[in-house]
Amino acid sequence: MMHFTQEGMNPNERTLDIIKKIAYTYRVIKMADGTTVSFCLN
Repeated sequence: MMHFTQEGMNPNERTLDIIKKIAYTYRVIKMADGTTVSFCLN
């Protein structure tokens, strides 16, 4: 049986780099009518 530990939950550096790039380019705009539009910058 496999046990989950805190050490096993840490992502590697490449995964963290990808998450940071997505978070940096991801934007959400709230329109005047209350709807939201999400997009990703290049």
